[in-house]
Amino acid sequence: MERTDRERAAWSPERYAEGMFGHAVPTEHERLRLLESLLDGPTRARLTALGLRRGQDVLEAGGGAGSVARWMAGQGARVTVTDLDTSFLTGLAADGVRVLRHDLYADDFPPASFDFVHTRYVVMHLPDPGLAVARLAGWLKPGGVLLVEEPAAFPVLDSPHPAYRTLMRAYFAHLERSVGSDSAWARSLPVPLERAGLAGVGLDARLRPLRGGDGEARWWRLTLEQARLAMVAAGAAADGDFEAAYRDLACPDFHDLSLAVFAAWGRRPA
Repeated sequence: MERTDRERAAWSPERYAEGMFGHAVPTEHERLRLLESLLDGPTRARLTALGLRRGQDVLEAGGGAGSVARWMAGQGARVTVTDLDTSFLTGLAADGVRVLRHDLYADDFPPASFDFVHTRYVVMHLPDPGLAVARLAGWLKPGGVLLVEEPAAFPVLDSPHPAYRTLMRAYFAHLERSVGSDSAWARSLPVPLERAGLAGVGLDARLRPLRGGDGEARWWRLTLEQARLAMVAAGAAADGDFEAAYRDLACPDFHDLSLAVFAAWGRRPA
């Protein structure tokens, strides 16, 4: 989904932080914690494989509910975690993590600040993802590693299950209009890391299966419900569309795919 210049210009941190993913939404913390439980295993394995170790200076950009930052601090790294809204992250200070409210475009770090930079499910929501990757790469020390993990929506958009497919197509169209998110951007990886001047660039992609009633299905129910009022008000979907999809997501006999997850990494030349 390609965004127009007008749509890019309309994006602001407030548009994201005060919308369906805002921390004031009553179920947002639960939704983020559930997502962490689904994603953290592969993320930790990839960080370990790329050489995360004790004593490194690490940036977690867009920290969500804080599980990755907490885990990296537990590995002995010196961790800085940032977000537009840090209300879910304040408890990390007790784990020795530096917590900063930070706009990736407007706020800077000195060049060569970090041995490791990680971001997950953040860049797709930004108006210029390539610029975001270049800025993240610019904060690396020589030899430092950037790891970017982002989802792509194509498996759910092509679902063979009509109710699930109908609501997912409506949801991602609404997400593009309301937040500016690009649900296809991840498929451009790893090219943005190469353009940012990183070396040893690699890519991995995996599909996330979904079964009615499992953790993935529960995460989708929370995610969709947070968008429901706005989508119905905008005429993007009807209440009946949500109820039909929720029946799929609750049925143990329902099997399908969720999002595809792309992980790309590269190292700043020494």
